[in-house]
Amino acid sequence: MEEPRTEGPSVVWAGPPDAPAVVVLDPAGVGRHGDLPGTWRPLTEYLQVMWCRLPAADEPWREVDEVLSEFVDRAVPVHLVAGAAAGAEVGELVRRHEGLISSVQTFAAPVPLGHPEVVLEVLRELLNLDVDPQADPPLPSGGRRPDSLLGDAASALRQSVAQLWERLKQS
Repeated sequence: MEEPRTEGPSVVWAGPPDAPAVVVLDPAGVGRHGDLPGTWRPLTEYLQVMWCRLPAADEPWREVDEVLSEFVDRAVPVHLVAGAAAGAEVGELVRRHEGLISSVQTFAAPVPLGHPEVVLEVLRELLNLDVDPQADPPLPSGGRRPDSLLGDAASALRQSVAQLWERLKQS
């Protein structure tokens, strides 16, 4: 198993502040150079992504609490994604932020959170949540429904993967 990466920023953020948010709890510390993993970047035109590099923070759970507190007054859905190695503290975090977190997904090793399959599974979950007739999320300040933002994000990811596939075929 690879050692967690402790160097670099503890939180990496990208995306519009009024879009639905995905907070990623990464126990492996990917994104040490200050960028999101490339597989997540196409989504940031339509979603906020806060990547919390747990091994890079002195007090990671206090820092995650601070990151989540950023969303209290934003009226956007907040989805939590965690590597299973983050442990039981994820459940405690969800309890502390019960009214804020819309959904939680965990992924077990050896698949890293930056893997395209993880990104696709997260998008699939978000799209399922946003087309749920029971859920009626508030409109972000931009006036677009979150489900159209997520649909746009899914399209962006498909296009990005298709471009990558074409480049791989040509090399």
